[in-house]
Amino acid sequence: MLSDDVLDRMLRNSDPDPGDSATDPNSPAAERILAQVRRRTRKRRRRTLIMAPVVALIVAGATAGTYAWVAGDGKGHALDSTGLVCVGPDQGDAVVGFDPGADDPVATCRKAWPEMSGRSAPEALTACVDSSQQGSIKVYPGGKDQCARHRADPYLGPTREQLGLSRLRADLKERFADRTCIPHPELRKVMSELFTRYGLDGWEARHFQTGDKEPEGPCADIGLIDEPERVIFLGDHKDGAPINWP
Repeated sequence: MLSDDVLDRMLRNSDPDPGDSATDPNSPAAERILAQVRRRTRKRRRRTLIMAPVVALIVAGATAGTYAWVAGDGKGHALDSTGLVCVGPDQGDAVVGFDPGADDPVATCRKAWPEMSGRSAPEALTACVDSSQQGSIKVYPGGKDQCARHRADPYLGPTREQLGLSRLRADLKERFADRTCIPHPELRKVMSELFTRYGLDGWEARHFQTGDKEPEGPCADIGLIDEPERVIFLGDHKDGAPINWP
């Protein structure tokens, strides 16, 4: 797994004329990729639950009309539908595993709260879509006013496309459950079939590349999913190791 510094340097030192298959290091897509790498790295360090210091953004007397922002797609949907953060009041936040097709964000955070804080979850929890570049889901203690207080919008659930993506991921996990090496061409072919099956028009799977272009390795896995760009980036996988599906 690449560190934040290494990946930042790779993206920002990319070939200035990368062509169609490379990622512009200064583009919104690159920023979302960096955000997802950081989130997935944190999740792998402590499986599905990690603790981190909280930096609380408190806007005294803020209302939805006081500030202008764009949260997620502007319609109550996340740009990163698997990105879920349970925000603690003072002791830390938790990044947890989340499937928008099967899980409810408030219920997921309520279940994680005792391990996260050492006490029962508060009676009121509210799911919001934040206004960060990655547009992920955050669950705050408190009522619906918490979304506006944190420059966020109420989370209204997954889109039809995000539900299709959830089914695609589940299908891949089931289909390749006993495999530890899937060649890139085979994985791309299966994913192309699943894009059609689940109505994911315009989606593609391609090998992640920066300016330092490298050939595909013998085995593939899913490295990152960029929902706004409709791209699933395939990374190289070590033969024999379990595949860590997102």
